[in-house]
Amino acid sequence: MKTTTPLLTAIALLPFVAHAGLAEKGGLSGEISVIAGATSTNSNLSTKGNAVKNAPLNSEGEQETSSIVGALGSVAYTFGQSLDKQIFVGTSREDIAIGTIALELGYQQEFESGTRVSLSYLPTVLAEDVWTDPFTLGAARSETEKSGDAYRLQLDRIGGSMLSLDLAYAQTEVDLEQSGSTLGLSPAQQQSLDRSGDTFYSKVSYRQFLGRGLGVSPAFVYMKNESDGDAMSHQTYGGELSYFSFAGRNKVVLTGKYHYRDYDAVHPVFGEVRNDQEFSAFLAYEYAHFFEVHPLSFVTLAGYNNTDSNIDFYNASEFFGSVGVTYRF
Repeated sequence: MKTTTPLLTAIALLPFVAHAGLAEKGGLSGEISVIAGATSTNSNLSTKGNAVKNAPLNSEGEQETSSIVGALGSVAYTFGQSLDKQIFVGTSREDIAIGTIALELGYQQEFESGTRVSLSYLPTVLAEDVWTDPFTLGAARSETEKSGDAYRLQLDRIGGSMLSLDLAYAQTEVDLEQSGSTLGLSPAQQQSLDRSGDTFYSKVSYRQFLGRGLGVSPAFVYMKNESDGDAMSHQTYGGELSYFSFAGRNKVVLTGKYHYRDYDAVHPVFGEVRNDQEFSAFLAYEYAHFFEVHPLSFVTLAGYNNTDSNIDFYNASEFFGSVGVTYRF
């Protein structure tokens, strides 16, 4: 799932290689990563940027660079006679490998057909700081919190095939919504800018092996966002393509994405219906048995995301890079 600014850190790489059961052994297992890096953003919507937006309003944001230092992890308990049941909490390895970070708590089971079903709750996937009124000019903008809950159903390796389906529903709430309050808009126009609402997400993907430890995974994404404000409601259509290569200690996943967002109503601030094109690329690399320590890996990530909107205010780009180590147990 996409979110807000998910391209910040990583734990591991996309586990394309199938094996019997959900883990190599029963009981408790997990991993923890410590990383450091930097990110550069020029979005008007990012609270990491300048709090003061200068005229003209319909212009791109200023470039801002910040550092990244942190740790993430995940824990799973696998059980069942065939190691076909698992309770897990943490960040999904699959999501991280394609550039999405989210805390996830759930249950997974593998059936005799080969299908893996996962049900999970994601309490932080939508949490972020946002501007109370992004359109304030010439004065410091104040921050508020955008939060929400998401619920996810995943069907992986359906019927023993390489076909997967990912479905999710999320509710979003902006604590103090004041978009457009400084521009003299009517109450109805301000209401159309309300960012709270519901989101429905779907993704169909297929893994195609091209050789030993080598393959691609194309995907199609559709998302429907029903915001409380008509000008914020939109539909997203997109395609994704991941290339993976596992050779000895080296593991690489390279993902490219294209998403098109079409909004429902005229934006009252800019006088036209917004539409965005989003391009992104994400590279994950892992070197196993770092320093000849079997459970230790060196990991590095790099990502770039660009949003090209017909409204210049929403044009944005982000680049980040990080290095770190992962310890598995």
